[in-house]
Amino acid sequence: MLKIAVFDREQNARRLEDILVNILFDKCEFGYEAYTDPLAALNMDFTKNFDFDIVFIEINADSFPGIEIAKRMRESGIIKTEIIFMSTDDSFALYGYKLRIFDYLIKPIPIKTLAETLERYFCYFDSYDDDCFSYKVSGAVQKIRLDDVFYFTSSGRKCIIVNKRGDCEFYSKLDEVEQQLDSEDFIRTHQSYIVNIRCIKSLTKDGMTMSNGLFVPVSQRRYSEVKSKFMKYLEIEE
Repeated sequence: MLKIAVFDREQNARRLEDILVNILFDKCEFGYEAYTDPLAALNMDFTKNFDFDIVFIEINADSFPGIEIAKRMRESGIIKTEIIFMSTDDSFALYGYKLRIFDYLIKPIPIKTLAETLERYFCYFDSYDDDCFSYKVSGAVQKIRLDDVFYFTSSGRKCIIVNKRGDCEFYSKLDEVEQQLDSEDFIRTHQSYIVNIRCIKSLTKDGMTMSNGLFVPVSQRRYSEVKSKFMKYLEIEE
């Protein structure tokens, strides 16, 4: 079931729900929750029981504190939830980029435009659902597409996923993470690093540079295996 939430004034939230019912009635089951109290929304703890797939947020400052709500949502470590901004103009577009939103819709939103946004969501996520890494944060299951991951690293009892949508962390051992990954696509380069082979830009005996510019160390004992797998991926004979 698709889980949808909206942060907006009550009248607007009811109107959006009616439109979503018309669009999604024959497509899928969905749950809908409206948060219409600005102060209560600002004080929400997004790390607890907030597992929505899509969140619509009104971002006009004089109507609803949507930018601040979206910031707190992202700061809580939620990456599974896709955020869709709603505004009467495009003056907040830069915030949308920084907060990694899925879409930016201008009010009044045509039904056709909203339907196209949802269809794009289904096409994008249905095709990648089998190629995701799942993990838990505060008891809630999160998913991230493996194509978006640069590498996994560990720090103490936590694992950190360095990815295209913003780093996130969870409690686990890197050995347990490694067991969930395809060894052809992800390489253990070091005791504390597992790297997406598709994101390696260059490799030396000291380490590798990733496509995002970050440097990842390669331990001496793992170098030969890492080099061999990387050469195979590039289809280059050693």
